[in-house]
Amino acid sequence: MTEMFTMPFAGGTLDHAETKRSGEELQKFVTDPNAQCLVYFKGMPALEEDGGLTFIHPSDLIGRDLQDPGPIFLGLNDNIPVFAAAVAHPEDLAPAESFQNMRAIAGRLDLIELALAGRAKSLLDWHYTHRFCANCGSLSHGADGGQKRQCPECDTEHFPRVNPVVIMLIISGDKVLLGRGHGWPEGFMSALAGFVSPGETIEEATIRETFEEVGIKVKNVEYIFSQPWPFPSQLMMGVTCIAETENIVLDKAELEEAKWFSKDEVKAVFAKESDVFMRPPRFTIAHQLLRHWIKS
Repeated sequence: MTEMFTMPFAGGTLDHAETKRSGEELQKFVTDPNAQCLVYFKGMPALEEDGGLTFIHPSDLIGRDLQDPGPIFLGLNDNIPVFAAAVAHPEDLAPAESFQNMRAIAGRLDLIELALAGRAKSLLDWHYTHRFCANCGSLSHGADGGQKRQCPECDTEHFPRVNPVVIMLIISGDKVLLGRGHGWPEGFMSALAGFVSPGETIEEATIRETFEEVGIKVKNVEYIFSQPWPFPSQLMMGVTCIAETENIVLDKAELEEAKWFSKDEVKAVFAKESDVFMRPPRFTIAHQLLRHWIKS
C-alpha cells in the first residue's frame, strides 16, 4: 500500500463536463458572468503578483489574436465554466513577464491550480501540434469546446492523446540505480524512464527500457502510482523492479551516467544532509518514488 497523498499535476477538482458540449451549452457557458479563462503564451500561463494563476472572463478575448483553436472549454469548477486560450501576443492581455515557465512555477502553485494549469497546457499543446488531419492532410478545426478536432474534408475525428511512459526505481538490496540525461545539471540524478511501445505491457516496457539504457535485467515489476505530466502530455507510470545484477553497461546515446546509491545516501540527500547527488524536484514523480522507497 502507498501512503495517501496528492500527486503533483493530479487531484484536480474539475468536472470535464464531456456530455455538456453542444453549441448551445457552450454558448451559455462562455457568456456566464462568472466564467473564467486561463491565458497562455508559448505554453506558459499568466500569473498574478501573488503567484496564483491569472483568470480573465472569456469576453476579454474578443478581438485578440488567439492560437488555434481559440478558447477551449476545460470543464466546470463548482458549476463555474473554466476555459483556456493561448495568445499570439502576450501584451494583449497581461504583461509579458507575468507569463511563467510551467516547470519553474510547478513547485509554487497550489495543487488544485497546478492540476488545472497542467490540463490546460496539455490540451493547448495538443491542438497546436495536431492542426492537420492525419488521414487526408487537410487543416482540421477544434470541436466540442476543444475536446477534439474534426477534419472538414474527410470528417475524421481526432482526440487528444496521452503518451504512456514507465519510470522505474531499479532496486538491488538497499541500493537504487539513478541516471543523468545529456544536458542535465552536473550531479542531478533521477529515475530511469522510457516510452511504452505498441504491443507492450508496463512490465515489458520496464524490462526492455532498463536493459537498453543500463544493460541490467530486472524482474518483479511492481506498479506504485502514476502522474499526468504536461511536457507535453505523458502519463508517467511509476514502478519499482528488482535488478538481477549491479553491473552497468551504459548506453551513452541515452544517458550521461548512471550510479548506484544506498538507501542511507538517498535519505541523507532528502534530509538535505548530503550533496552526493541533486534530488529531483518535489513536483516530479521521480521525487515521489524515491520518497516512497526510503520510507518503505
